[in-house]
Amino acid sequence: MLHYFLPFTGYPYEGAEIDCPVCGSADHARIAHLDRRIKRLSTHLCHHCGLFFTNPMPTEAELERYYAETYRAEYQLAFIRPRKTHQNKKWREAERRAARLKDAAGLDAPGRTLDFGCGSGELVYHLAGLGHEARGFEPGADYGSFAQSRLGDETKSSVHVGSWREMTFAPGSFDVITFLHVLEHLNDPMAALKKCHEWLADDGVLYLETPNMQDYKIKGFDCFHFAHVLGFSGSNLKYAAKEAGFALLHEDWGTSLFLVKSGDPRGKPLDYDLAATVEKNRADYQEGVTPLAYAKKHLKRIRRLVGEEVKQGR
Repeated sequence: MLHYFLPFTGYPYEGAEIDCPVCGSADHARIAHLDRRIKRLSTHLCHHCGLFFTNPMPTEAELERYYAETYRAEYQLAFIRPRKTHQNKKWREAERRAARLKDAAGLDAPGRTLDFGCGSGELVYHLAGLGHEARGFEPGADYGSFAQSRLGDETKSSVHVGSWREMTFAPGSFDVITFLHVLEHLNDPMAALKKCHEWLADDGVLYLETPNMQDYKIKGFDCFHFAHVLGFSGSNLKYAAKEAGFALLHEDWGTSLFLVKSGDPRGKPLDYDLAATVEKNRADYQEGVTPLAYAKKHLKRIRRLVGEEVKQGR
């Protein structure tokens, strides 16, 4: 665990040199050699679609081991089970997202839902409580087991512990798939999106959301970290969705999309400008982060985390 915190050291993985995992372009270059922990992490910018990606990229086995054993403790300081502050935050998010599904995806009648990378299971639990046949999966055993325990046995809903590649859902199994702040953690995003396309019913809806690299107020190495091996902007996320066979149903913002299969009459074209994204990302991120801005941001973050724990009586 200590390897993930010591500054100016590399992360404990070997990985492999790759080309852009979204568009496949070999035209990319390193834009940062440190991350927000001031650890050595090489991040490349694709000069075709503007995607940021870790390079060398961790292998599938390395990522599975990290998420199963280390991620929650290293990323959220959570050991064995989610912190109470995390549970409260995720429950509020689940309520908001369920309301958005009802409005944007027409999820009024009970349906079959899947939460791709469900974490501690708040959204699965909430949708199950609304009468949906809600399913989810989570690679981390501790969080996955916690999500399972919430559902109990007297329900058609369920949570599986395992990676997305281990799931064996039949084609067309789900009316709605939620894929929320997970895609940026995967080293093969196109395969994951195509798997969602396969699992989704012909008239189903995919609710896809990632962080937007163009939204950060302070841009530079502080926006990169080992857990997020990919960094999306609006255009390259829409490009990826189109290449995976999706069309746009509704856009909340650039990297928060409701998608349908490309043959669905409700779908609209996914419009994007990759060249403009490349230029903006290059200009915004090549300057880096000043030590003063870095210190102010993280002191504010530490004060917020301490304040949350004090409110919970810890």
